[in-house]
Amino acid sequence: MLSVLRFVAFVVVVSALVGFALFVRTGMANPPGPPPHADGIVVLTGGEGRVVSAVELLQAGHGSRLLISGANPDVGLDAVREASGATRSLFACCIDVGQEAANTIGNAEEAARWARGNGFSSLIVVTSDYHMPRAMLELHAAMPAVALTPRAVKGPPPWTDARTARRWVVEFFKYAAVYARESVRLRRA
Repeated sequence: MLSVLRFVAFVVVVSALVGFALFVRTGMANPPGPPPHADGIVVLTGGEGRVVSAVELLQAGHGSRLLISGANPDVGLDAVREASGATRSLFACCIDVGQEAANTIGNAEEAARWARGNGFSSLIVVTSDYHMPRAMLELHAAMPAVALTPRAVKGPPPWTDARTARRWVVEFFKYAAVYARESVRLRRA
């Protein structure tokens, strides 16, 4: 009996390690070249470089509008504009700031409302590399008919230091939980 338990434990550990390696590979991968044009761009706030990267995509013409999802409601719009690097005219014409989302599920719901309200059928998603796999699952669950193109903002790889490794591992377990939830939901549908 003990050998069976050891074997099961071994399989679980190896599966988790392989899953984590695939998760890291997926998170760190960006398709080569510039992203295709999409109706809109959505950036999930919370990480360094995310908003600036999304504004650069908007300025380069990869989308017609940008949603900054999950902006802190205590931060004024002028401060958000300044941090984004967008000009006043670009911010006024083409950037929307969502301040309701407090987590990734909220980001997905906020982005889905925004996409529906603008009649968008395709979005470029900008977030940190470690966050991208889970963000894509949540966004797809909230708006399955919308084509989503990931554009990950590169951060340090998980082996850089203990803090970064912890961030990637925690995000992997969150991703696994969302993946399991969505798998069950799809089987019931």
